[in-house]
Amino acid sequence: MKCIAVRSAWLLSAFVAAPFAHAQEETPAPVGDAQVTKALLDAEAAGRAIYLHDQAAAVASDAVTGIESFREDGKRGRLGGWITEQREEGIVVTFVSSEPVPRARYRATVSADGRVVGDAVALAEPAALTEYELRAAHARTTASTATFEPCSRMYNTVVLPAANDASGWNVYLLPGTTQHGVVPIGGSYRLDIDASGENIIKQRPFTRTCIALERPPEDKARETVALVITHLLDPTPTEVHVFWSLWARTPLYVATSEGNWLIEAGRISLVSRHEASTK
Repeated sequence: MKCIAVRSAWLLSAFVAAPFAHAQEETPAPVGDAQVTKALLDAEAAGRAIYLHDQAAAVASDAVTGIESFREDGKRGRLGGWITEQREEGIVVTFVSSEPVPRARYRATVSADGRVVGDAVALAEPAALTEYELRAAHARTTASTATFEPCSRMYNTVVLPAANDASGWNVYLLPGTTQHGVVPIGGSYRLDIDASGENIIKQRPFTRTCIALERPPEDKARETVALVITHLLDPTPTEVHVFWSLWARTPLYVATSEGNWLIEAGRISLVSRHEASTK
């Protein structure tokens, strides 16, 4: 897998014309048009959901940090992370206690445009979680016990209901970074967890290495058309590619065994299909 920053139309045309090189890696089996269409729609939906829930957690965290009791609870180890839930009014972020049976301690609702709706609140008394919240909290805790090869000392966790109306949870482990301009896509994982939130059914990496994409310095940003990466594990771009493109606020070209793709504003479009894939 490799990545570059595309800074000219000439480099972009070279990318589009270049054949896919798998570097002695096993390439995914070819897929039909219907499978491609479904995979792209699923990746777009999941990638945007990951982004919105991750951003909501970040915005809510900033909001509750202004509450003195939250800071005190954090220092004393009374908090056990957060869970998010899409509701009509926005994404509700609930910060839970670190008890064996977690309870709600703080809440904030974040709108689709990334603003806190009303105020972040400290509950007068820790409240019992709803069934949804409790299972989501269990899924988050279960994910924290997973064994994987980390690419960062810091990881963010996004817990979502399983895609395609399946029961259970999809938990995404996303490497964090404090380096300006770095997009730490390497080391991203998805864990499929059962409906109870207590058992890992499947675990997958989205990369084979700790690859990181680098955005150009701000004075060079206007020259950059997009970032480029080759992806060997799937025939089409995945939800993680959509997420990191949104996170970086930069279009991303992805080369796979099926073709070359552009991700822009959370949408995936085909740039060119490889000849072998069209026969």
